Parts: sequence; structure tokens; C-alpha cells
Amino acid sequence: MKVAVVGGGLAGLAAALELVDSGHDVELFEARPTLGGAVQTLPERDGDPPPPPDNGQHIALGCFTEYLAFLERIGEGGSYRRRRLELPVIGEDSSVAAISRSPLSILGYRHLPASQRLRVVRTLLGLRRASADDGETFGALLRRLGASETQIERFWDVFVRPALNLRTDEASAAMGAFTVRTALLGKAAAADVILPTRPLGAMHGAAAGRALEERGATIQAGRRVESLEELDADATVVALPPAESARLLGEPEPALEPSPIVSVHLLFDRPILSSPLAALLGSAAHWVFDRGELTGNAPPDGGQYLTVVASGVPDLLEIRGRGLVDLMAGQLTARLGHAQLVWSRVSREPYATVALRPGTQRERRGPETSRSGVVRAGAWTDTGWPATMEGAVRSGLAAARRISAMQAVRA
Repeated sequence: MKVAVVGGGLAGLAAALELVDSGHDVELFEARPTLGGAVQTLPERDGDPPPPPDNGQHIALGCFTEYLAFLERIGEGGSYRRRRLELPVIGEDSSVAAISRSPLSILGYRHLPASQRLRVVRTLLGLRRASADDGETFGALLRRLGASETQIERFWDVFVRPALNLRTDEASAAMGAFTVRTALLGKAAAADVILPTRPLGAMHGAAAGRALEERGATIQAGRRVESLEELDADATVVALPPAESARLLGEPEPALEPSPIVSVHLLFDRPILSSPLAALLGSAAHWVFDRGELTGNAPPDGGQYLTVVASGVPDLLEIRGRGLVDLMAGQLTARLGHAQLVWSRVSREPYATVALRPGTQRERRGPETSRSGVVRAGAWTDTGWPATMEGAVRSGLAAARRISAMQAVRA
């Protein structure tokens, strides 16, 4: 069967790989000149330290089983570092406490008063069976289980915000509870942190493109599909963001708002961060990563190459580049120690993910469409997962398997 895949992000790539491995004749179309969708490396500029910066420090968790299998499938299973969840959290006074999946470790979490730590453990255990309604926020659910405002700000937001790209008081309770149950309350390995050790563009889009071509698929990069009627195919996977998907399918656009990610890449003249990654409390710099150390490219002159990530903060999109650099660099040096800034670069992704707020589950459509032989995919669709890399890969696999099932029925 000839199958067209429209969209070269993770969903489209996963669908294309599954289809070509199932014996289909696959042609993939991507409007951008490079594959990978929301997972990209920025074009290299003169003066950039190696490797060139990514459009955000995308990380995964051990529970992202289909995403990790996708990396294996495209020959990139060795391109990440896996470590047990032991997240350093740096407070306003520069003190450090760690979050791990062990309830006992939470009792030593010094960013909360001792009297509140046991309540966090009780709330965590209460999430195992608590009713999580998509009609309320995760923050409201936590309060029903006894969480205080301090606990939400200084513990729950630290874990949930990067996973859902929203604060607990903005995110759907269903998605927040799913994230905690899957990562913190699941098997021990589910909470492992997966850190890329190669540029994202190389280990995702470029590697997947090679894998597809080696299997006989055709790739049309830089080709925007204006209408499904222009495609010479027996079946089609539409793996695009909500608005573009609706346009091609002739459907109403889903009421799903975007949620941005802002990243600032900074090269300092000396080391100031003593761990591969850390979260910062009470700071516009939510997370900071030692990109040089993670990719094996520590600056040769003793400096440190860091990436700062802020999740779900649309107001940061309005700050000019230099102002954003000064803001993030200033917050890091005030918290971690004095250093001179040598180089910087800013990456803004206004449409990084969809915002899975209360009530959005009804807007997340499944793979079936009203058009014969056409299925949809994308991290925003109804995968049962948040809009993550895992959700994107799962959606692509589901779409591909639906097409193979169609062929079996026809046969």
C-alpha cells in the first residue's frame, strides 16, 4: 500500500518507520528543510561553542518506553545518559535539596518546613487512588488531598511544570495525576531521567531520515502539502499541529492553546553549576543544564556552557534577546556564584506544546478522521499521555497500525 505521511516531527517519523517496516511504500512530506518537528538543533552561527545549541533542553523519563524504543530503532540508543531521579533543587539562599522518587527522601527535602514534608508524602500516596477529573486543575486536586500553597510552589511545581509545560494551577488534574502516577508511583526505573548527549537534530530528525531512506522510504523535506488531494497515496497519516491538521482535514480547529518554552544558552568563563542539571526555586530560570558536560564538549579554557529553560511562561516571549540574556544570566550568577558571560544565544518556541488545561481532553481527537483512508497523529491527539515526546511517538505508532489494520480488512 502507498502511504503518505504529512509531517516530519516525532509523530510522523514514528508512523513512517512503523509503516515502512510493515511493508508499505512510504513517502514523507515535511514543510521545514529539516526533520524532527519541535525537536531541533539551531542553525550554527559563527562563534557558537560546540555543539550548536538546541531549541530547548528536551529531556525524557524512564517511563517513555516507546520514545526510547524509537531511538533504538533509528540507531540512537547510545545517544543519551540515563540516571536515577535525584534532582538538585537550588533555593533562593543557594541551599540545595534533592527530589527523588523515594518517599523517605522527601522527608529530608529542606526547601519545605519539616512539619510539611510528611504531608507531601501523604499527598503523593493519596494520588494513587484519588479521582482526577479533567474539569479541575491539578493544583485543586492537590489541595483536596491536603497540600498547602507552599508545598505546591516549592515541591509539586518543580516536578510537574517541565512535564506538562504548565504550572499545577493551570494544568488538568487528569494529566497531572497521570504524570505523578506513571513516573513517581510506577516502577523504579520509570522515574529515571533521560538526558541527550548529542545535538537533538542529529539524534532525532537526521537519524530518523537516514533510517527511513535505508528502508526504502522517500522523504520530501521543504515540501508543504496544501491539500490531501495532491497526494498520490492509498492512505495518509496527517501528523501536524492542531491548526494545520484541521486545515488539511477540513475540520474545526481544536480549542487547544499553545504553551511556550524559552531557552537561553550561556557560556561563562568559569564553572558555577556543580551538577549536570538543577531546578531553581523562585526564579525565572526554572531549570539549568550543563550542556557542555552532557554532550562531552566542556569548554577547553575552563568555562562552562549552560542551557536555561523556562516552561509555560508566555510573558518571557515579550522580552528582547539581550534583556532575556541579562535576566537569566543574572539569576544564575546571583544564585550559583560570580562569573563573566562570554557568549549567549536565545531560543523561543511559542508553540512548543499544547496547554492541557482543564476541559481540554474533549479537544484531543483520536486517530480516526471523517476521511476514508486518512488518520491523524501528533502529541496533541488523544494518546492518554501529556503532549510529550512519548505521546508523539505513541500517536504515530497508533496511526500506522490503524492503516495496517485497514489494509488487512480490505484484503
